[in-house]
Amino acid sequence: MTEQQTTTATDEDVAKTLADYERIVQATGEWNGREATEFTNDGATWSPVWVKTPEHPNPLAARSRVHRVGVQYPAEEVVLWDEVLPADENWRRIWMERPRTLFGAFAARRSMKSAFREALWDRREPDDLPDARNAAPTPEPRNWDLEIATAETVDELKGVWSDARAARARTASREVAYSARLAELAAASWKPAEPPAPAAPTPHPPTVELRPATAARPRIPAQHRTRNPEMSAALAAAVSDAERHDRPVPGAVRRATRKQAQP
Repeated sequence: MTEQQTTTATDEDVAKTLADYERIVQATGEWNGREATEFTNDGATWSPVWVKTPEHPNPLAARSRVHRVGVQYPAEEVVLWDEVLPADENWRRIWMERPRTLFGAFAARRSMKSAFREALWDRREPDDLPDARNAAPTPEPRNWDLEIATAETVDELKGVWSDARAARARTASREVAYSARLAELAAASWKPAEPPAPAAPTPHPPTVELRPATAARPRIPAQHRTRNPEMSAALAAAVSDAERHDRPVPGAVRRATRKQAQP
């Protein structure tokens, strides 16, 4: 099926489209066959044969496997009927009339695209999913001149200018407008430096009462010292006793006696 075909596609058209896909992937030299498409009504039992019944007017899901040379596992695609049913009313009617043919062909195309993305990525059929389901919406073009002129902060303006660079939307005139707006916002946001806060007063050290140091006691000359009469009498008795018994007087006693005798 191609974009020029109407929604009166026949089984021959479907088979021709699948043959075109196989011809393209065979040209890669890595085509290794495609298994028969299988269907299920309950997600548990799969079969390549599916018959419409009042209870099941369409399959629950379909799956297809494609083998590629050099790839260990086949590329498998499982698609749910409710998720891929065409939005176009005419194609929807044909799918409902011949679900096995149209739904099965869709699953087969998906598996071949999965296995050979580089060869089939741009192929699209009339009953494929709408662009709104496959592609992200195209963003609306941005008015760079307006965004530059209405930026309220320096950061916002720089963000707009960075986006313009990524979008390759920078021009000489926009750069002039950007520089002027940047200078304007920078001047508006400038504030004079605040004077430093006064330093806290230094606490006065506590007053310490100074008292005169106690004067050292004067040294009394030996001649003015008070003599100890008891000491003198004891020393004299010790010397007299030693002389009376013809014993030598100890040197310490003699020195103490002489010291006591000094004026």
